[in-house]
Amino acid sequence: MKYALVNGARQEPEPKLQGACPNCEKEMIAKCGQKRIWHWAHRGKLECDRWWEPETEWHRAWKSLFPKEWQEVIHKADDGERHIADVKNSNGLVIELQHSHISPEERLSRESFYENMVWVVDGMRLKRDLAAFRKAVDFSARERDAQNQLLLVPTADRAEILRCWSPIRCSVFLDFGDEEFSIGGIQLPPVLWRLYLLRGSGRVAFSPVTRANFLQFALNGTALQPALRMPPPPPRGRYRAGTTRRF
Repeated sequence: MKYALVNGARQEPEPKLQGACPNCEKEMIAKCGQKRIWHWAHRGKLECDRWWEPETEWHRAWKSLFPKEWQEVIHKADDGERHIADVKNSNGLVIELQHSHISPEERLSRESFYENMVWVVDGMRLKRDLAAFRKAVDFSARERDAQNQLLLVPTADRAEILRCWSPIRCSVFLDFGDEEFSIGGIQLPPVLWRLYLLRGSGRVAFSPVTRANFLQFALNGTALQPALRMPPPPPRGRYRAGTTRRF
């Protein structure tokens, strides 16, 4: 954990510092070594939140993009169940940062518990995922939604990371770090890949969203916009020059 309570105030770890867990109030010690990022840990092997995963530099970098008071927020349900949300903004939206593998059962439990939430998933955890996802981008069929947003629909041999996050219940955003992508020869700005469930088909589609837009969505509630739109289809009844209209 990034924060513990020291004299009643949230504080980041420092050498030889001791604190208390904001969730269970048990004793925590500061782990300030050279191999792992500095963090707080419960004394002994106690873990008060079964959903918590070891924090990586990827987690820490994402958390640092948000105000401190939004990071590691205790979320309490009406029945008393408590969990630590990675990020929870002032409007109650929870952003769960997922690096390690998660079972479908745990995923459903978290989505049911938080309700108003989105996932940001580390797409660089497994080396094979990036290459497979690039292939899915290159060979996907292209569709458009009502707003002409470009949707890429993977073929049957879709990337494993897409299978792992199907079906889609809450919004999922795949993060491939600083890797660059292009579609149809158009170079994209730094993006996240938002996963969709195509209504009526059960298939998963995906579309690029700029990182800047996602952050504004999380910080200010700005509407999510596609990083690339398809041109609108020509209006019905219009014909190209040189063609003969038939009745």
